[in-house]
Amino acid sequence: MANINRHLFISLRGLLLAVALVMPQVLLTSCGSDEPDWLIGYYMTIDSQVRLSLHESDDESQGTSASPVEDVLSTTIVRMRTALHDAYPVNNYQGDDAGVITALDNIYYAYKSMYGVDEKNTVCVVKLYRASMDGEIVVKSTALKTYHFGARPPGFEE
Repeated sequence: MANINRHLFISLRGLLLAVALVMPQVLLTSCGSDEPDWLIGYYMTIDSQVRLSLHESDDESQGTSASPVEDVLSTTIVRMRTALHDAYPVNNYQGDDAGVITALDNIYYAYKSMYGVDEKNTVCVVKLYRASMDGEIVVKSTALKTYHFGARPPGFEE
């Protein structure tokens, strides 16, 4: 009889040990976030002190703005919007911050290398956001990067 009690005690102790090891995982999983899994999307906001023409055009040599300076800025921002869509065409649950930022950075730094040395004072700010989406509705968003565009001095010739 003592031998049976000893085996029962050892079995119960093993069972209790197994429960003690598994229980924290079960509790942690069940106490997870109540927040649903949102789709990840990206968008840009544009705050400009100069008039912009943000219509996509196949002919980049034709501007619709009042000045060539505004045309160059408009074209650059349209390119950034296109790059954003190309880098992240469909919302998903993972997102791609690095890919989206790289796509916009490439256009921004190309613009800055050509015109940045001549710019004075910020006249346009473009912000990139990562958004948690419920369908087409932005539930919350976080700014990822800000791009500053300056004005070129009056009389600047290309």
